[in-house]
Amino acid sequence: MTIILADIDFQSPLFWAILIGWLISVVLHEFAHGLVAHFGGDYTIRQRGGLTLNPLHYIDPLMSILIPAAMLAMGAVPLPGGVTYIRRDLLRSPYWDSAVSLAGPLMNLLLFFACLIPLHPAIGWVNPASTTPHTNAQVFLATMAVLQMLAVILNLIPVPPLDGFQTISSYLPRDFRMRLSTPPLNLFIFFVYFMILANSPLIDYFLHALVRILLFLGYGPDGALFVVEAYFNAL
Repeated sequence: MTIILADIDFQSPLFWAILIGWLISVVLHEFAHGLVAHFGGDYTIRQRGGLTLNPLHYIDPLMSILIPAAMLAMGAVPLPGGVTYIRRDLLRSPYWDSAVSLAGPLMNLLLFFACLIPLHPAIGWVNPASTTPHTNAQVFLATMAVLQMLAVILNLIPVPPLDGFQTISSYLPRDFRMRLSTPPLNLFIFFVYFMILANSPLIDYFLHALVRILLFLGYGPDGALFVVEAYFNAL
């Protein structure tokens, strides 16, 4: 959690636009879980109102309230998460179980590319080497792109209750899976994971990897630097 509150301008429309954009991406992430679960056999999710774009439906005490509060106390931007409740016992096979779990990160990956495309040098909208300030729209898209890829990577780590763990959980021995999936062990493991993220250079490694991805996609050194710097400047 390397973003310091002292650097944030809470009066900035850009900051609030990014926060709202993040909330929309969380809703789309959770909606993707629900949609794939619906096709995979969970007929109850529509009955429970799970196929909705209403953010209130995805509020979770841990991911939406406690974790953001802890991030705020530690000096990080309190970006909330959400949860979709799936009847995994109704899914047709372990493959559908994994597909449901991967649907959320896949949505974030699609949003990552959607935000990046307008910034590509081939489009010509952004001049990374320009000395004039970039527009709020350009900085917004760059920041959202970084956040979406961050969501993909961090969610795919196989730590309960994250999507990475849910992807492989159906292939684990049932007793072992249940121990890892239920309190207090799952909460303890997630807390340790959270503290490692907050007190290690893993985010820096992620940003280095992101630069390599951008270079591979043809953004060039200036374009890759613009995306990463926009993220830090915006938050």
